[in-house]
Order: sequence, then structure tokens, then C-alpha cells
Amino acid sequence: MSLRLKLSFALLVFAAVAWCQADANKGSISGTIIDPNQAVIPNAKVTVSSSATGLQRTATSNDSGQYRFGALDPGTYDVKVEAPGFAVATAKDVVVAVGSTATVNLAVSLQATVQNIEVSSALLQVTDTTPSQVVGQEAIRDLPINGRRFQDFATMTPTVQATSDTRGQLSFAGQRGINSNVMVDGTDYNEPFFGGIRGGERSIFAFTVPQSAVQEFQSVVAGYSAEYGRSTGGILNAITRSGGNAFHGDGFYQLRHKELGVKNPLNQQSLETQHQYGGGVGGPIKKDKLFFFGAFEQQRAKYPHLVRFATLDRVAAAVTPDIAPAYTYLRSLEKPFTQTNNVVATVGRVA
Repeated sequence: MSLRLKLSFALLVFAAVAWCQADANKGSISGTIIDPNQAVIPNAKVTVSSSATGLQRTATSNDSGQYRFGALDPGTYDVKVEAPGFAVATAKDVVVAVGSTATVNLAVSLQATVQNIEVSSALLQVTDTTPSQVVGQEAIRDLPINGRRFQDFATMTPTVQATSDTRGQLSFAGQRGINSNVMVDGTDYNEPFFGGIRGGERSIFAFTVPQSAVQEFQSVVAGYSAEYGRSTGGILNAITRSGGNAFHGDGFYQLRHKELGVKNPLNQQSLETQHQYGGGVGGPIKKDKLFFFGAFEQQRAKYPHLVRFATLDRVAAAVTPDIAPAYTYLRSLEKPFTQTNNVVATVGRVA
């Protein structure tokens, strides 16, 4: 095989893999256009739009009256149908979740008026061929969580639980935590050597994504499609937030003071003083074209320690001038000291 043929084959394989995972962090809208007699309408113009980002895409229904919009960013969309001889029909506030397909079947009327169709359970169906659960932005923002690790929300999915060890991994349907596949915005977020989510006990640089930067994520327990690949465990498919046409921001500060804890029998504090603070902001750089979002979180904790050398009390009477400097130095180490740990998480996105 010539070098040129080998390079062409490698590029073809790379393009195929990239194409297969292109929609891993996206959603889609599909459906059928029908008339009052339940007959399908071909060649109808279907428009999907988002007021938040100004996105607008159009498509034409096929001979069976079907349409589909793929590779949509998760969010809320309006769907409008225009066909010659029929009134305009719209479906508003269609929610597209990550890794899912929203099915919107629209019926047009012969009346020459604009018809607003309310999206209901009879009209809108969310199609997902895999057993999964989507955790949205409201749940991530409002539900309490210890440590602000967004992946801990995955335990709300049946058969998903945190491993009993200290590695901070997630077990999907009884699989080992290191066998799971974690993706953020369609890219690999696994520990490169051992597997499992980044930031476990074996990680030298235990960074994480700020909780306020995560828009939503999908937990796929089993039976996922080939586009996810690589794992025998489950899938955690997360996407980060993006700015829109309006400026939005939030901030938080949490204090857990050591004096709020109960002292131990030696009259020592059992808790450390911990500070957590941060926030995020997003908005337009150019309306309907370019947006930004950034988030920052930091955690600072001071752990009190008290070191005491009990054996020094027994040798105090035998201290001679020769060992007095060493004895004094060791006694100085008995003074309480504090250790400060900083955990910083930042993320930025331009879309």
C-alpha cells in the first residue's frame, strides 16, 4: 500500500469517527406535517428558530410529509410550518435536550389565519432509543449538593451510584467506575491512563468543571449507540452553558465556619473553616452571531492541626545544655498550625 493511499485511509477513518460523534452533545427535532384530513403534506417549508441565540434554520418536508433538524444545541425552539393554500402553524417552546429527539407533528389548517399550536403531550414526544435520563439546568442550579461536583447529580438516575471507595467515580449498572465514559461538550473527560472521570484520587491535577457552567447532562446506563463507544460501563454526556442575546449572571458565597462544629473531648475543633464562592456570566458579543460565557469557582479550607510529642515530657528533667536547642525546637513544633487547601475551577466558552 502506497504512502498516499495510507494517508487517505487514515483521513477517511478520522473523518468517520469525528462525524459519528458530531451529534453526541446535540439534539434534534423531527416530525410530520398533515392536513385536516390526516393526509401528509410534502414540500412544506419548516422553520426552526431560537430567540435566545437568533438561530434560524429551514427545511422542506419530503414526499411523506416528514422533516428533521439535526445537530441542534440543547435549548428552547419555535417550529413554524408554511405550505401553499394552508395557514401558518407554529409550535412554541419546544424543548430540545442533549442526546434526544423532540418529535413535533404539526397539523395545518385551511383557514387563512395564523394558528398557534400549544405544545402538549399529544403533540410533542421526546424520542430516545437508549435508557437514559437528562438532568437539566434548573436541577443543577437548585438542588443541594456537597462539593459542587455536577457529576454527582447522575446518582438520581436509577442503577447509577457513587463508588464506595474514595476515588470519586460513578458506577453504572454495577460496572466499575473506571469503565464509565464521561464526555463534556462531546469531548473526552476521562482520566487518560486509568479511566473514569478526571479528578479522582489518582489524578495529580484534580480540576473540575464549575457547577454553574454546566447546562445539562445525560446519563446513559446501557444500550447506547456506537457514536459514544469505548466503554463497557455507562455514559455521562454533559454540555456547558453558552451565552445568548441577553446578559445573564449569577454568583454565590458559602461559609462553613469551624465554630459551628462540636468540639472533641480534648476541646479541639472538629471542623475546618471552609469558604466556597464563585459565579458565571454570559451574553452577546455580536447579537445573533457571537456569544460568550465564563464561570469561576474557588474553595478555600483551613484545617487545624495540633502536634504534641508526649515523650518530651518524660525527658524534660534530663535535658542538658547539649540537647537543649533540639528540645526547644521540638517543643516549638507543638504549636497549632493550619493547612490551607485551594481548589479553583474555571471555564470559558465562545460560541
